[in-house]
Amino acid sequence: MEFNLYQEEAKKTIQKNYSSIENTEIVPFLGIIGEIGSVVTQLKIKLRIGDSYVAYNKKLNEELGDVLWYIATIATENGMQLEDIASKNLDKIKDRFLTDEIESYHDYDKDFPQTEMFPEEFEIEFLSYEENEKHKLKILNRSTGLMIGDPLTDNTYEEDGYRFHDIFHYGYLAVLGWSPVLRKLLKLKRKSDPEIDENEDGARSQITEELISLYIYHHALEHDLMQYGTSVDSGVKNKYRTL
Repeated sequence: MEFNLYQEEAKKTIQKNYSSIENTEIVPFLGIIGEIGSVVTQLKIKLRIGDSYVAYNKKLNEELGDVLWYIATIATENGMQLEDIASKNLDKIKDRFLTDEIESYHDYDKDFPQTEMFPEEFEIEFLSYEENEKHKLKILNRSTGLMIGDPLTDNTYEEDGYRFHDIFHYGYLAVLGWSPVLRKLLKLKRKSDPEIDENEDGARSQITEELISLYIYHHALEHDLMQYGTSVDSGVKNKYRTL
C-alpha cells in the first residue's frame, strides 16, 4: 500500500472532539506517545519471558500500526503528505549515513585559479610555548617555515586548551575540503568570483565555522575529548547542520 493511500484511508477514521477543535489537534500527539510506550512494552515482555512469547511479532506489528496511524493523522491535520515526509526522510538519512560515496563530495576549488586553491598536501606544526607566564601556540607551515596566522591563547581566564582548536579547521579542510577560516589565513579566498568570496569565504562563513568548532570543543570536553569514541552522537551532527 502506498503512503498517501494509507493516509487517505486513515483520515476517514479520525474522531473529532466536538468540545474543542484544539483538543482534536492535540489528541494525536498524546496518542502517539502512548503507542510508543506500547511498542516498548512488547520489547519488555520479550526480554522478560524470552522465546515463549510467541505473539511478539503479531503484537509488535499491531502496535507499530497504531503508531503509523497517529503519524498519518498528525500529518493530515497539519496539511502534510506521508509520501513527502518519507521521501525527505530518506534524503536526510542518506546524506547523513552514506557520505562515503565519492559523488557526495564537493570540490570547492574546482574551476578556480591555482592561486585560490588549497594545496593538495602540506604539513603543519603546532608549537606550544610560554610567554609572560601565559601559554601560547604557534602554527607553522613546515614547507615554508612561516607562521600561519597569529599566536593563539585560550582567550579565557582559566587555561582550558582551546588554543589548540585550530586542529578542527585543518580537519574540515582535510575531510571536507572546506574551511573559510583557513582560506583567510592562507590567503586563498576565491576573489575571482566576488559572489563566492562574499557569501562562502566571507566573515559570516568564518564566524559560523568558529561557532561549529566551539560547539564541538565543549562537547568533546564532556566526553573525555572523544579519545575512546568510535562514533559521534547524531545530536552533534544535527547542531552542525543547523549552524
